[in-house]
Amino acid sequence: MEQVNSKACAGESAGAFIFKSRPNHSLTRSQEGLAFWSLATLCSATALGFALMGYWLTVPFAGLEIGLLRWAFKVLRSREGDYESLVIEGDAVVLEWHAGTLGERREMNRQWASVRCDCRAPGRDCRLTLNSHGRATEIGHYLSDDGRLQLAATLRGKLQK
Repeated sequence: MEQVNSKACAGESAGAFIFKSRPNHSLTRSQEGLAFWSLATLCSATALGFALMGYWLTVPFAGLEIGLLRWAFKVLRSREGDYESLVIEGDAVVLEWHAGTLGERREMNRQWASVRCDCRAPGRDCRLTLNSHGRATEIGHYLSDDGRLQLAATLRGKLQK
C-alpha cells in the first residue's frame, strides 16, 4: 500500500552523528481528500449507472469499496508520526523508533556495538541490524536497499572511531 521511501537526514552536530528517517507521506491532507472524493465519486457514479440498468447489487459493493478506501487512508494517516533516530555521540549510541502504536529507545556502548547487513541477493532484499550485548535491532526500515547499504558503510566507519 504505502511506499516506504524515506526522508532521511544524516549529519554531524557538535561532534555527534545524527541519522533520522521517516516514511515518505507524499500526499498532503487536501490532496488526500481530493483523491478520496474523486475515487468515491467515480465509484458511486459507476454503481449508480449499473443500478439504473437493473444491476442494483453493485450499490452495496460500491459502498463497501468506498468504506475500505476511507479506512486505508485513515491507516496511512495514523502512521505519519513514525520515525527512526540514531545518534552516536562519544561512547553512546542511542537508537529510537516509533512505528504505529509501538515505540522504543535503546542505548548502547559504542565499543560493543556492531553493524550487520545481510542481503538475500547481492544488493537486494537487505536487512540492516545494529547489534550489542547479544541483542540485534533492525534499522533502516524506511530506506531502500541502496540506502541501507550506504547507512551500513557509514555506521561501520562511525563505530570504529
